[in-house]
Amino acid sequence: MQTIGTRRWSRAVAALFAVIALVAAACSSQPLASGPASAAASAIASAAGSPAASGSAAAGTKHVSILNKDMTDDEIKAEIAKEGSVVVGNWTYTANDELVKQFQKYVKDTYGADITLTYEGSQQPSTYLTKLAAAKTGGNPAPYDVLAIEENYWADAMDQDLVDNVFPSDLIPNAGMVLDIFKHDPTTIAFQSTAFPGVVYSKGRASWMTKLQDLADPRMKGKVVLPPPGDITNGGLFLGLASELGKDYKDVNQMKEVVDWAVANIGPNVLKYTPDSAEMQQLLRSGAADAVSFWNSLARLEYFGGNTDAALLVPSAIYPVNGYLWVPKGAAHPVLAQVFINWRLAKDVQFPNAWPIDHGPWSELSEGFLGPDYVDQVPDWFAKDYFNYFPNLDQIKAFKTVDWKAYNSTQKEWQDYYASKIGQ
Repeated sequence: MQTIGTRRWSRAVAALFAVIALVAAACSSQPLASGPASAAASAIASAAGSPAASGSAAAGTKHVSILNKDMTDDEIKAEIAKEGSVVVGNWTYTANDELVKQFQKYVKDTYGADITLTYEGSQQPSTYLTKLAAAKTGGNPAPYDVLAIEENYWADAMDQDLVDNVFPSDLIPNAGMVLDIFKHDPTTIAFQSTAFPGVVYSKGRASWMTKLQDLADPRMKGKVVLPPPGDITNGGLFLGLASELGKDYKDVNQMKEVVDWAVANIGPNVLKYTPDSAEMQQLLRSGAADAVSFWNSLARLEYFGGNTDAALLVPSAIYPVNGYLWVPKGAAHPVLAQVFINWRLAKDVQFPNAWPIDHGPWSELSEGFLGPDYVDQVPDWFAKDYFNYFPNLDQIKAFKTVDWKAYNSTQKEWQDYYASKIGQ
């Protein structure tokens, strides 16, 4: 998708190399080691106004805001060993097993502890909020330590008072590399920058597609696969349709007009409503479907799967629905939760180039640049085609911002209206 930028630092004198090496240590998946080098790097970061430095920790300690404690490295290691496990709610990545192995190895190598990461995957993250709310009502600990799901669910969880404050935290120095537009301090931070529900179509059979409204073209009769009403995958599609039709997504009555238009015009072309991306891929590859509506990452999966006929339709207005990391109130393992968040933001995890996974699973885990520190991480094997599937940093900054409070206040009504209109 765009030209790969490479960050270059000015080095006026040779002595600065040592300083830069110390600062860089805070931006890797490895936390700063204890000792004089750590103290020097922390001092430099504080002097530079680094967002990663809380400035409140006592000498020789790290401030852990969720516990409101200053902890030494030995205390942190002891707490991690005591917690022993962490539960993360996310999606169903192809590389889930490898992700678990990599994090457990990282904790062992960094903190000397054998821990267990339980990585629960679901394509319907609303179930996580239901379980969190039930635990809160019952006075029980939260069933998850970290949620890594779409931003709208964080907004919903905030309204239900389910989210804990976690920032600033000296356990999450990698937050300093992430642009402020991807933060909602003190509760959450993005681990994606380019995720949006889109349409993947056949270049050979539907080369004329240029906008979402083309799903209503009579040539698409029986050739369109859509997500069912109720989830954000469908919601994102309707945000785009509302923009094309000149409607305000914050107004429930105008969104019902968008629903009416979609039912009358796209409805006759729908082959199937399904949330199953694997089924969408099979229908697209077989020729049974000419266009499917899912996340934009599906186009990359098709590309890496050898389907050169698949193309991503980029709408005129992109409303990203990025994944955000947050810690629920009542989390049983809050220290490991912060360690996981920091690890997930590391450059070598955002771009897992060294992991023993295929390119398709890689493209699920890597979802764009979170800031300028990441732009030099694009692997050589993807450099030529990367910007056919990802926007550059300037384009990312120009994405539309969704008013999630307004969206959440209306979406159930118009989504239920949509479901009734199509008999679901």
